Amino acid sequence: MSPEAFAAIGAGLAMVKSKAVMGAVRLAVHGKVFATVGWPRADWAVVKLSPPDQAQLTEVSSALEPEPGRRGSKGVTLVRLAALSEAVANRVLIAAWQSAMSSPAPLSKTG
Repeated sequence: MSPEAFAAIGAGLAMVKSKAVMGAVRLAVHGKVFATVGWPRADWAVVKLSPPDQAQLTEVSSALEPEPGRRGSKGVTLVRLAALSEAVANRVLIAAWQSAMSSPAPLSKTG
């Protein structure tokens, strides 16, 4: 799957805003980023899943792996886009989107 196709699937979900940042595309809902396409390299993505979704989805596809370290244990998942099927991409992005939708809103900055 191409980075553009992965980003298009994510951008097609309800209320998603996409933003280009330093050569990558961030996908967010209600101000919460749930996927970044083009990071850590151009042909990769990273998504934020719930730990149970991460455990289930990494069993389904070898294109997915937890990020090493503490962030990975909290659901941050690396995605090798070239090895990812469209069906799994849909499942991953929907799970990440749902997780972002159900998590608390980010703290607002006050001046």
